[in-house]
Amino acid sequence: MEKEVITEVIHEEQKKEIYQSKSGFIELPVLRGFTEILPLFNIISKYEDKAFICGGYARYCASPRTNPIEASDIDIYCYKQSIFEGLKEDFKGLKIRHENEISLTYNRPNEAPHAYHPSIQLIKPLNQGAMVLMGDMKSVLSNFDFTVIRVGILSSEKVLADADFEHDERTLILRLKNIHCPISSTLRCMKYATKGYWLKPFETLKLFLDWDSRTNEYREKLRDFLEKSHQEQGLSKEDINELEALMRID
Repeated sequence: MEKEVITEVIHEEQKKEIYQSKSGFIELPVLRGFTEILPLFNIISKYEDKAFICGGYARYCASPRTNPIEASDIDIYCYKQSIFEGLKEDFKGLKIRHENEISLTYNRPNEAPHAYHPSIQLIKPLNQGAMVLMGDMKSVLSNFDFTVIRVGILSSEKVLADADFEHDERTLILRLKNIHCPISSTLRCMKYATKGYWLKPFETLKLFLDWDSRTNEYREKLRDFLEKSHQEQGLSKEDINELEALMRID
């Protein structure tokens, strides 16, 4: 009888430890990384709340981990096209390293003020299919896939983050809240797995279910494109990154 009681107590404790995903966004403190981007933040601040830093660098600034994974670039989003053009003018002294339909990526200079933070990636204000890369911060973040990058810098002291951010970033879990394309999402999962994040089996299932929910036309079109790309020249790492970006459009 005593053994049964102990087993029951253990099961109850295990149930309590299961994390329940939450919806919405919360404000969290900036813990690091703001001094380095202060000159950049001053530039985008003149557009008030119509230009903002979201994604990997915001994650790094607010990560509850004592030694968080560093961001490879700083993604800047714009409310509309005129603000994008204004920022492009602000950054005219920087050399463009790469451009595609989604963004402009600048080289990191050796001199101040942008030498002390990762390279800048200026995201083009698009709204195509289910992809939203323009609008206010919450609209943009709501369109991101992983909870650990659904973060935007509000000020030197706080960020806006997905309600699951702290838990998932602390435990390095990839939780999908948006899938624009199951192939591009899989590529992104692979990319983040190399950084140390873990995709739970149930999250993997979401990718398969999304693929099954697509029309035959969509699947055939994507399959033909991938097969053609592979047969003609294969896909380099750069090609995959490009493909991953372009396939965010449903």
